[in-house]
Formats: sequence, C-alpha cells, structure tokens
Amino acid sequence: MKIKLKKFTEFSKTILPNEAKYLASEHLFTDDEKTEIINRLAKSAISNTSKANFDTNIDKRKYSYVKNWILKKLESIDVDETAKWILDLKKKILLDAIVSSEEKVFLNFLSRYKTVGYNFQIVYELAQEYKPYLLIRLRYKDHETVAGFLENYSEDYKKSKSIQQKLYSATTEITSQYTQKENETKYWEPWLLEVFKTENVDGRNRYMAFITLAFLYTNYNESSKLKLLFDEIDGYFSNGEMYSRRLLSNYYASRVLMHSKENELDLAEYYAYLSIRRYNNDTLMYVNNLVAILLKNNKPKEAKKVLDNYHQLYKESYNYHQKIGFCSYKIRVLNQLDQNKLAEEIAINFLKQYKKEVLKHRWHHFFTSYFNVLIANEKYKELLKIATVYNISSKETDRKIMPNYVPNISWSISLSKYMEGQINSSKLLEEIKVPLLGLNPTKSQKMVLVQVIDTLSNNLPEAFLKLKSHL
Repeated sequence: MKIKLKKFTEFSKTILPNEAKYLASEHLFTDDEKTEIINRLAKSAISNTSKANFDTNIDKRKYSYVKNWILKKLESIDVDETAKWILDLKKKILLDAIVSSEEKVFLNFLSRYKTVGYNFQIVYELAQEYKPYLLIRLRYKDHETVAGFLENYSEDYKKSKSIQQKLYSATTEITSQYTQKENETKYWEPWLLEVFKTENVDGRNRYMAFITLAFLYTNYNESSKLKLLFDEIDGYFSNGEMYSRRLLSNYYASRVLMHSKENELDLAEYYAYLSIRRYNNDTLMYVNNLVAILLKNNKPKEAKKVLDNYHQLYKESYNYHQKIGFCSYKIRVLNQLDQNKLAEEIAINFLKQYKKEVLKHRWHHFFTSYFNVLIANEKYKELLKIATVYNISSKETDRKIMPNYVPNISWSISLSKYMEGQINSSKLLEEIKVPLLGLNPTKSQKMVLVQVIDTLSNNLPEAFLKLKSHL
C-alpha cells in the first residue's frame, strides 16, 4: 500500500531542531496551507517526542514548494557551501580556468559585501589572488572593484589574522592543560568571550573561540558556564548564524559529552542521535559516543542496531582511535546481550589484526571490553596470560593518575588471580580496595564504578558486594 506524503515525511525527519527554529522564524508565506506545512515540520523537528502528521488533503505541489524553499534557504546560509564555492573559484583563478559567468557572480558578491561574514578570511584572500589576475588582463574596471573591496576591508583582515594567531596560542595552552593538567589558563576566558560575542569578528574565529572556551570550562570543571556557552551558540544557530550541518553535528556531539558528564543521560542520548543525522568525517566518533550513552542508559539492543548500521563505515575507516573504540563497544554490547562467545571471537581476531594499533592508541578501552568477556566466559587463566603477554598490569599502574580512572582491568586481574588460586579471599579484598584509596569519584564516575562492581559480582558476589558497601 502506497503511503501518502512518504517522501516529504522522510525529508522532514532530516531537519535538525536549530534549522527548524530558523525556518519557522524566516518564512513569509501568505498561503495558510504552506504556513501550516512549515509549522508542523518545525514543531516535529524541535520536539524529541512528537512526529509530524501532515495533512494529506493539501495539494502535493505545495509540499514540493515548501521543500524546495527549505533547501534553498538553508543552502543560502550554509557557511560550508560558501567556503566550497570560494575555494573552487580560487582553484579556477590559479589555473586560469574561471569562466565569465563565475567572474560576474563573484564581482557582484564583492560589490555587495556589507558585513564581515563567517568565511571573510578566505573571501579576502581570494580577492588578493584575483586582483593581479584582472590587472594582467587590463580589466581596469573589474580591478577597481576588487581593489576597492580590499582597501575597505584591509583593517578587518589584519584584525582577523591577528585574532586567529592569538586563538592558536590560546588553543595550544588550553589543550595542553587538558592533556597535562599543569599550566594555568583561566586568564584567557575574558578575551575568548569577547571574540565569541563580537558580531563584527569573522564567524570562523568566533566559532574557534567557542570551541576553545568549551575546552577551558571542561578543564576547570565549570559545568554551569559550559551550559550557558552552549545555550548561547544554540541561539546563534537558530538565528542562522555560523550555520552548517557539520558545525551543528559538532555542537550536538559536544553537548553529548557535557550532559553525559552531568549524568543527564536522556539529554545526552537525544543530542547523540542528532549528531549522527548527517554524515561527515567525524561520524564514526559520534557513533561511538552514542553507543556509549545507550550502554549507560541500559539499551544494548538499540546500541547493537546503531553499530550494525555503521559497520561498513567502521570497516573502511583508517582512524584507528575510533576504529578500536567501535570494536570495543561492539564487544561490550555483545557482552551485555549474553553473546559472549561471538564477542570473544571478535576480540581475538581484532587483536591479531591490529595489535600494534591497539597498544599504541586505546589499549585500556579495548582490554577492558575483552577482559569483561573473558570474565563472563570464566576464562580466568586466559585473562592472566593475556595480561602478562601485553604487560597490562604495568600499564594499568601508570594509568591510575588519570582523573577518570576506573579500576575495571585491575579488578578483573585480581578476580582472575583469586579464581585461579593464586591469592586468597583476604588478599583479594585487599587488592580490590587499593585502587579506591584517595579516589573522589564524580557522579558519573561513581555510576560506572557501580556498574563494574555489579558485573564482576556475578562471578564472585561476596567480595564485590563488600566493595560496593565500601564505595
């Protein structure tokens, strides 16, 4: 049976909440039915629960009109589309391949340029390349247009490049603090906020200031400031500023991490699904984030469905950090679905194929998943053998200084030693208490600790239930 308005309904599902808010505020339809279509679409996209129920009595041509209007409207404000256009023109100018119709469009673009936009730097740099191109061809009138643009915006360009360089210095210091936890970077906050909030600063620099501020607030665990920052850029996106699907996906993925850290798992899941709505180079990372949230929300079946849908992307990826993460999550999901034989086979084969990459990039993530499966399969001897071959205990000792440390691997090794008769129950309890000394877990970290204890208590209830009461 043919479903009415199937294509438009499927199209409506691709519209992101911030896009919907922008579209709802921008349309000037005088036709009541077109207005109804856009309002229903927007309401559905903004809500994370209700689905659009479009009126099948409205003429299909009106649905086509609204769809085309949406596509053109979003393309007109898409900063990535503008960047592609500018960079394509630059290539054609450098290769003497630009045609007159393309030149006419660009010259009109420059003559009508009024405000410093998101892609201002690359627009200005293209104009710099274009000026001698015109002069050598004795096109004085067009040369005058371009030269006028360059002169009018020369100070803005100098300012933009200066901000870019200073942003790089800020980003270097703040990301270094994130990895090394040493230097003080709080003094960057006022300047970064000023760049982010100033309208006549080019959007690329404003967005970079947003990203760097998010790092800064994460470093200092200032969740309330981070949320305010996210809410502010959310407003910019909804007004059509700094917009592209790529940037929206990045923003949604960043919110996933924030809400997860605050243990707001329903919101984290909502934004995680939004982040994978459109494919880009970071999709595999966003998929891994979504699966992590689904596992936290005790939804292994949904997590498996997501992993299955993106299996081909995982196979084709050369990003080993995310590839290892994907495989590790697959092992965990199968573990939670009691498919431990299959999970173990996947772990063995992956380690054979990517041993070097696992040890270099994400040994802890992978072996945590692998050891959970070996514990579930009661293969304690095999676990201890692998721990020895890959020097896991030593690596784990080095890792204890990490702020998000959870002793999953350490406990798995201690449990296996006990089950193999290498230590007695007193020694076991002593060993599994040691990693908790001096640990002051966050709400999210405590939840993970409890999950780990619950998993291991399936094999040895007495010791781990005592540990849970200790925690």
